[in-house]
Amino acid sequence: MTEQARGAAGAPARPASRPSLPTLETFSAFKSRPFTYLWINTMSFALVQATQRFAFVWLVIEGVERGGLGLGAGATGMVAFALGVPVLFVTIPAGVLADRMDRRTLVLGSQLVAVGVTFAAGVILLAGEMTTVIAMLLAAGVGATIAVGLPVRNAIVPTVVERDTLLKAIVMMSMAMNVSQIVGAGLGGLAIAIWGIGGAFVAQGVVLLIGTLALVPLRVPRAREAAEHRAPMQDLLDGLRFVWRHQGIRTLILLLAGSGIFMIGPFTSLLPLIAKEELGREALQSSLLFVFMGLGMTISSLGLASLPDLKNKGGWFIGSLMMGGFTLVVIGLSPWYALTATVMFTGGMAGGFFMNLNQTLVQANSPHEMMGRVVGIHTLAFQGIGPFGGLLAGLLAAQMGAPLWMAISGAVLFCLASMTLATQPSLRKMS
Repeated sequence: MTEQARGAAGAPARPASRPSLPTLETFSAFKSRPFTYLWINTMSFALVQATQRFAFVWLVIEGVERGGLGLGAGATGMVAFALGVPVLFVTIPAGVLADRMDRRTLVLGSQLVAVGVTFAAGVILLAGEMTTVIAMLLAAGVGATIAVGLPVRNAIVPTVVERDTLLKAIVMMSMAMNVSQIVGAGLGGLAIAIWGIGGAFVAQGVVLLIGTLALVPLRVPRAREAAEHRAPMQDLLDGLRFVWRHQGIRTLILLLAGSGIFMIGPFTSLLPLIAKEELGREALQSSLLFVFMGLGMTISSLGLASLPDLKNKGGWFIGSLMMGGFTLVVIGLSPWYALTATVMFTGGMAGGFFMNLNQTLVQANSPHEMMGRVVGIHTLAFQGIGPFGGLLAGLLAAQMGAPLWMAISGAVLFCLASMTLATQPSLRKMS
């Protein structure tokens, strides 16, 4: 056979959407210098966010000897609610501002506030003056910085990379979150074990301060000219109207809200409690469960970024949501730490598809001039509904036990995703 014949015969041997090993092209988004600066800052912010989510929940589980913090499922639900409830009030206004003013200024301001709140938490804990009310107020302060910083960072991404590298850029941002989940939760548990929870918060403040330096050289294009001439309320209504009228984006955001109630809420407030009370693990081993999940998300995210193309992204997203529901059921019923850790890893792999594809589909189908508002609504559905899921999980776990509510949440999520798969053919084919 001639070389030409072999080439022709071999051409279709590898489908365009078949996974391949990561190459330099996988990381092509880093060709953009502004994206690189943004990624470094996001990495530091996400590292601390992952640590803080674990540290605040662990704070109310153990209590502080001199502060008298409460214990139990209800308290963990309350702190999860305090961390996330600012999203409900801040995210959409932040999205409107992101379409009207310099997005770098918004990110920088939220980062500096986060530094101050984190150092304050460490100092109060080291002084032995922490109380339940102060802990909730500090958690709300941290949540406010997330509510502003997260949607603005996400809105910046499409403005600093080309459209054909948008999925890769979103995957790299997601990997910053995932790697931070791995390092942050593990180091958080280790820091608590070595220095106590007060020292852990001081260390988080230092990391945030270092990450702020990456914002100094960052330059971001303005969203649009003459934004000042439009009423902010009209901008908000235009964004809500666009999301509601776009069937695909509307369904994606509604599914995201459902995952906030039945997946993110139970995960945030109940997993450390289950690890401590049902599996008999302390802070470090409990935090490692989040590490296993982050590893799974990192692996699947790298595989997704290495695909030349992926057809029917919406269908893959729905499938990953079904896998998330199954994961919660197994975690709720598992009597063994090893099984829970294994399921966290496999569930994390599904989570890599879930997070990256949902965000990619929303951003790829939104106009740039409306990106801040759409991403703000997207973040509200995910981060803003999650606190209510955490509060609900804490209250119901106090009545029926954390493992049972975790399993029920997973079953509800699985049924919701299955119904969507059966009734939304346009979403299954969305790319």
